Amino acid sequence: MRLTKLIDIIESFAPPGLALDWDRCGIQVAGTRQNITSMALALDPDEQTTQQALNLQAEFLLTHHPLTIKPRLPDKPDAFHRILKSLLTSDTILYSAHTSLDTNPRGPAAWLAEKLKLESISVLERTYTRKALKLSFQHPLSLSPKKLPAREYILHSRVDDHGLIQDVTLFQDKADSFISGLKDMIWPFYFMSTECPDFDLQCGLGFTGVLPSPVCFDEFLFNLKNILGVEKIIKAGDPPDMVSIVSCCPGSGGDLAMKAFNSGAQVFITGDLKYHQAQEAERHGCVLDVGHFILEEKMMFQWFLTLEHQLEEMDIYFIEGRSPFKIL
Repeated sequence: MRLTKLIDIIESFAPPGLALDWDRCGIQVAGTRQNITSMALALDPDEQTTQQALNLQAEFLLTHHPLTIKPRLPDKPDAFHRILKSLLTSDTILYSAHTSLDTNPRGPAAWLAEKLKLESISVLERTYTRKALKLSFQHPLSLSPKKLPAREYILHSRVDDHGLIQDVTLFQDKADSFISGLKDMIWPFYFMSTECPDFDLQCGLGFTGVLPSPVCFDEFLFNLKNILGVEKIIKAGDPPDMVSIVSCCPGSGGDLAMKAFNSGAQVFITGDLKYHQAQEAERHGCVLDVGHFILEEKMMFQWFLTLEHQLEEMDIYFIEGRSPFKIL
């Protein structure tokens, strides 16, 4: 697969424009390959993961966490230096989809909401509104919806009685790509564009959703442990008798606890809850700190399963990560 096409597919799940200002998403270590036949997915681009990717002969390594957020030089023979050396000498490309993935509510970041079967889901902390645009064609397009360019960005299409396309609604930031691709297939065509706020997508960190029916806290906790595959979870605050509304922010989300409770959640799930955050949160609700690692490790595995199905012509591997914390 062409490198440009592979990156387009990755960025359909993790649009770079959704990344937070402080973050470094995208290509971390460039290579000269223009055609990719094998890739690996992992949570962290650490030494162990990088070596496993090279052992698997992966030509492209896709990770959630970046190799570095602040620019730095390989000015000493440490882990950073060794990782760079191994990637550069093997011509292996490293790409990070960090907050660009976290803030997309239609992507793998919503995996836990799906497992919990949450309904009426909303973004916990909005960071960006991805606007939608409707393109109405003067004459219906003689194409089937499956033949449209940039299909992964299309939110809705309407056909007439003959199956011809009358209009298409897609993300505004991808309209130019869509129109350019359409010109390669059909020309001339004429259209009118209008904003379509009903299809606007609110993007951001975390989510709040409603369970299909309220459950007692012990049942909810038992189900959550099974989903995560963990035996113990850190709790702050008194658990409710019944749980109906749940919020979650993967990674380090302790500072969003109050937003979660203000959104109506009885339980807030996150990782890396700090001492003073726990003190503040316990006065308002129940926080479950399941750890930074497991929420994002599971997220990356869900993404792997999706990409494995989508990239059938490539060899694709998932490299399991490891938490630095151990319970004795």
